Order: sequence, then structure tokens, then C-alpha cells
Amino acid sequence: MSNIKRDSYSSLAFFQALVPQDVAAGAATNGLTVDTRGYDTCTFVINLGAMTGGGDLSADNRWQLKLEHGLESDAGVSAWSECYPSQMIHSVLGMAGAYSTLNSGIFQSIGSTTDISVGTGKTFVIGYKGPRRYVRIALSEVGAPSTISAAAIAALSGAGVWPVNEPVGD
Repeated sequence: MSNIKRDSYSSLAFFQALVPQDVAAGAATNGLTVDTRGYDTCTFVINLGAMTGGGDLSADNRWQLKLEHGLESDAGVSAWSECYPSQMIHSVLGMAGAYSTLNSGIFQSIGSTTDISVGTGKTFVIGYKGPRRYVRIALSEVGAPSTISAAAIAALSGAGVWPVNEPVGD
């Protein structure tokens, strides 16, 4: 057996999906638009850091991570809508996550400190398999939850043109 590892660097494209920031109650935020044109797959990696102040976490005071896709127009995106569970690939119990409805786009609810490791944070991953070109992550709030630190990247693969990234020094 060879000790040479397979390379995924050349076949994955990475894009900033949510700029690292502290998100406070009253400041629900939308991530950056990710254009999937030219790629077969899109996966988001969301990092939630420590609770950084204010509020609390409960069923009445929670953060919700959502996946949204946009309608394409000449100007880019004309309208955003929540993804259906059938358009998301994730591992949350209850299909669309706690507190969600069928087309809410919610893939994770943060309603207690057990949902996120206080002090160390937690990583969540969501794949998109819907029909639209533009996708984004959104954080929405219910009540007045504690301020949370959040960031996300999008990893796209299956590009028609390969390699996606050129290694330095080759």
C-alpha cells in the first residue's frame, strides 16, 4: 500500500461564506452569496465560537442556522428563500431541526449551551443539493439569545475545469 495521500486541494474551491463576527440579538445576519456555477457540489462549514455576552439560550431565546437559495436575475439574485429539507444534506435529528417547519431552511437550532461547547465552540456542516445557482448561510434569532461568534466557508467541488487551485512551487 502506498503512503502517498490523495489530493483534494486541486479539486476543491473555497469561498468565504460568513465573515468572522460576533452576532448579537437584534443583529441577525445573512452570509455572503456563493455562486455555484461550474461546480457539482456545495458544502458549507460553519464555525460557532463561544457565547460572548448578553442574553441567554433557551427554547425562547435561540439562534437558528439556515440555508437559503436565491432566484437568479440579470443583477445576480432577485430574491432569497429558505431551502426545503430535501435540498439539504445534514445530520440533524428531526429532519429540519428543532423548532423548524417544513420549508424553514433551518438545519440547526442553538437553544442551549449543550448545542455548542461553551468556551470552545462547535462546527456544523451542511450540503446543498437544490436546483439554484446562488446559496448562502443565514443566522436568525428567536427572542434575545446571547451574542455568538460565527464564521463560515463554502467548499465547492466537481469543477468542469481542473485543477481548481494550483499548488505553489510545482
